[in-house]
Parts: sequence; C-alpha cells; structure tokens
Amino acid sequence: MRRFEVIFLLETYRPFIVINKNKIILFCILFFGLFFRLYGNNWDQGWHLHPDERFLTMVGGAVTIPSSLSHYLDQHISSFNPVNKGHAFFVYGTLPILINKVGAQLLSNDVYGLFNLQGRVLAGIADFLVLLTIYKLVGLVEKKLKLAPSIKYASTFFYAIAVLPIQLSHFFTVDTFLNLFCWLSLYFAVRLNVQTLKGSNGISNMAVSGLFLGLACACKVSAVYFAPLIGIFIFIETISSFLSFPRTRESRGRYPLFKLKIRDWIPAFAGRTKVLFSVAIFFIAFYLALRLGSPYYFETGNIFQPQLSAIFVKNIQTLQTYDNPQTLFPPSIQWLSKTPDFSLINIIFFGVGPLYFLLSVGGIILLLKKKNIFITASIVWVMLFTLYQSLQFAKSMRYLILIYPFLALFAAVGMTHMFNVFKKFPSVIRYALHGICYILILFWPLAFMSLYTKDHSRVNASKWIYENIPTNSTLTYEYWDDPLPLTVQDPITKNFTLSEIHIFDPDTNEKWTTINNQLNAADYYIMSSNRGWGSISKAPGRYPSASIFYNNMFNGTGGFTFIKEISSYPSLRYLGIPLDFPDQWAEEAFTVYDHPLVYIFRKNK
Repeated sequence: MRRFEVIFLLETYRPFIVINKNKIILFCILFFGLFFRLYGNNWDQGWHLHPDERFLTMVGGAVTIPSSLSHYLDQHISSFNPVNKGHAFFVYGTLPILINKVGAQLLSNDVYGLFNLQGRVLAGIADFLVLLTIYKLVGLVEKKLKLAPSIKYASTFFYAIAVLPIQLSHFFTVDTFLNLFCWLSLYFAVRLNVQTLKGSNGISNMAVSGLFLGLACACKVSAVYFAPLIGIFIFIETISSFLSFPRTRESRGRYPLFKLKIRDWIPAFAGRTKVLFSVAIFFIAFYLALRLGSPYYFETGNIFQPQLSAIFVKNIQTLQTYDNPQTLFPPSIQWLSKTPDFSLINIIFFGVGPLYFLLSVGGIILLLKKKNIFITASIVWVMLFTLYQSLQFAKSMRYLILIYPFLALFAAVGMTHMFNVFKKFPSVIRYALHGICYILILFWPLAFMSLYTKDHSRVNASKWIYENIPTNSTLTYEYWDDPLPLTVQDPITKNFTLSEIHIFDPDTNEKWTTINNQLNAADYYIMSSNRGWGSISKAPGRYPSASIFYNNMFNGTGGFTFIKEISSYPSLRYLGIPLDFPDQWAEEAFTVYDHPLVYIFRKNK
C-alpha cells in the first residue's frame, strides 16, 4: 500500500481510532467504582450475617405482589404490606423490597439464599448510579461556578473510592437506594437553575425532582432531611422567575412586575401562573411517587386521603423510644459512651480517610470564596446536617451517607487546587508529590477491600471451633449476637450444646444468679463480636457488674482463659504489603457485620 493511501485511511478513520483521553479516564473511574461495589458480593459465604439485611430478606420472602393496583395500595388487605405478613414492626419504606422482589421473580431468585445476594447487587448498582449522577451534576454547573473541567472526573473518582458507600453497597439495606433518589432529585432541582423555568423545562425538571424525592422517602422517611436543600434550589429559582418575566414576546430581558405596562400584565400573570403550576407539579409528583413507592405509610389506599397510617406512626414512635440514653435496647448501649465528635471521627478515619477529609475541608474553603448562594447553601446544609446527627443519641455512620457525594466534590476541588500549587515545582518533584497523594488517598479503600478477598471472621472462627473444641462441649454465646459455630461442616461430626447469656439485661441479682449457673456449666465462652464487651464495659454506670465481668474475663481472673482471637482487619497483605489496620474502635456497625473480632475463652479446670 502506498504511503499516501495509508495517510488517507488514517485521516478518514481518525474519529474511530483516536479515543478521547477524558472518556478513558471516566471509563476507568466508573469501572473501578462498580468493581469496588460488586466485588465480594457473598462476603458472609451465605450465612446472612447482617441482621438488618436478614430482616429485609425475611420480609421480602414473606410478602407477595398483589394481583391489582387497588389491592397493592390498600394497607389493610395488601399481600405486600409487611404488617399483614407477620412483621408488625416495620419502619422502612417498602420500595427497595419491591424493586428486589420484582427482579427476584423475573430472575428466579425469590428464595432466601438468593434474595439478599441479588439485593446486594442492586444496592451496589444504586450506588454506582450515584457516581454517574455526581459526574452529570458537576458537569452541569462547572461553567456557572467556574470549575475546572477536571473536577467532574475528580469528584466521581473520590466518591468511587469512599469507603462507607463501598461498604453499604455490599449490604441489601435501604441506604444506597435512599442516597440515589435524593441525589437524582437534587440533580433535577439544580437543572432548574441552569435551564430556568422557560417552556417545558421548568415543569419537567420540577416534576422529576419531586418524583425522585418521593421515591427517596419511599425508601426511608429520613429523606425529609434532604428536602430543605432541594427546597432551596427550587425556592430561589421559583422566586426569581416569579418576580421577573419578559416584557414583550420579542424581549429577552427580565423586568420586575411593577415596571410592566398594562398591556403586559396578562402575559406576566400567565407566566406567574405557569411558575405556580410547576411548583404544584413538584408536590403532586412527590406525593404520587411516595404513595406508589411505599403506600403503607398511609391509612387507606385512596390517594385523596393523605392520612398517615396509625400503625406506621406507632412504629416510628416505638423506634424513637429506643433512641435515648434511658433505654437498655442492646444496639443503643454503644451510644452511652459516645461524645458529639464521634460522628466526625468516624468520617475522617473510616468513612473516607484522613487525607481525603483534609482535601474536603480545603475544598469547602475554596468554594466559599466563590460567594455563590447555591454552593454556600449546600455547604451550610452539610454542616448543619452533620452537626444535627452528631448531637443525636444514635450517631450511626450510615445516617450521614447523604453528605458523601458532597465530600467527594469538596475533595476534588481541594485536590485540584493542591495540584495547581504543585505546578511550581520541577516535574520530577511534582509527579512524586502526585504519586504520594494518590497512595495516601487510596491506601484506605484498598485496605478495606481486603475484607472481601477472604472468608468472614465468623466462618473462620466456626472452622476453628470444629477443629479444636471437643465434641459435647457446652458453648455460651451472648444474646443479641450471632451464635457460633456456624454449621460450616456436618454437625453430626461434632455435637455442641449452646447456652445463651443475656448479658444486656439490667444488672440484677437474678440476672447474675442465672449467668453464674450458666458459666459453671459452660466449657467455653465465645464473644462473636464486640457488641457486648465493646458497649457494656464502657458504660459501668449502667452495667457495674457486667463491666467487672468483662474486665475479669480479659485479665484472666474470671474463671476462663483466653485462647483464641479470630480477626479480619482491613489489610494490604493481599497486595503483598504486610500492613493491617485494626479498626475495632470504629462505630460498632462498621465492623460487626462484615469483619467482627471473635474472642474464645476456655473454662479453667
């Protein structure tokens, strides 16, 4: 082939040969974001070791999809209402279960052992779609806010590697679905301020924003915390549009109402009516999405009767009674010793990592300098929401999942600015600094991903028990925790007697008389996580005797000897780097589901 023919072919097919560098970067970010969320899906080897997920799986298996829409909407007769299927205490929305149920029936996964695994895939996909939403959202506002084009890629990258979203993507719970619908609602609310209320854009954006906010509430009622932020974006644009409309059909300017001539009042009034109509559409879309997504929030199936369900209201009130220092509800004991800074500490060291968080703080400072009302409102909302959750009795990390896309954006702005500063250095030093930054940012998500490359610690503990503890031994386990061993092998080969210790009961003489009798009869005491000792020993005022009991167990004076620890810490060993990161001082829920620490004690002879 002649030289000019080769050149001609290359020039002709250049669009198909040359691949945009930014598209490659985006593809890699999305690929690894999806990989981090779906890899190790069966992290508990089929043992259903997440109690909330286990509950949703049981509910999902119990309910059935009604034969008609009217039956579906009527909470009193619906076969999809958990209350009608033996689960009277249900405080979530039913939309995530509905999504999973439909998929399970289509894919023949509607069985106990597969329903949760499919749910985990859907949870991971939901969080992956948050990645795409962040990319589109930042791209939507980058010109208006004068952001560097690279920030939309960096924002997507930072959310892709955020550890808490990665962990929640491995659980079939409502959190990632909630986060997705909230952020889709925000995306279309932001479009109002980019595209304005002209023509059908305003109405369609209003409707879709309301729709997704309704779906978010249909996952969990805590989506209402996100509603004020949505309201700010909608309110500001609506007021702006309401106070100014084109004076004439030919004019493209905007004029206050009081400057309009008489002949312009009719089109001005019509324009304002359109604004009010679009706001009404938002609330209608929100309400209908909520009614369809989780109809059992309401007393009747009649959409024109918005009265809340008495059962649901009672369940929420019951849930609130658990959320106070006076209760001895087992999951609440951990919060007795926690200070308001606990939420922030968990974000810094476990949710994202220290450097990631510092970059977010830097990004906040830089964005505030832009003096943009929407950016300022978003930052203020993040701070107020974080402060509010930090001051609550229960300070669970997952309650703050809604702020993580913001943290990703803030970190992207902070890192972009830092790399611009690095441009002052020689290229060798600059690239070295870039590499160090990426290593410090990535070490925590890479270490965390190690949890999904190995067997669950309770599975390993069960194998050890079968191999090392004699048959017919009496094993104790603590109430409100999973008993061990799991039947990782045929139980006929070894027979164990299990004895449940009600360690969370109030410290009374009766309680300890029962427990002491159980300890006298026991051969081994097994703590399958830190639920008991991690909470009770830090609340000696409420549990004086139980705190002493744990101290004696760990110092060897409690009649038992510590013989085995089975851990599964985040680690870089799977990458050939001998580093482990003990994280048992994190919030209980961060470790107790996918990598609890197991302690085994043997009775002194």
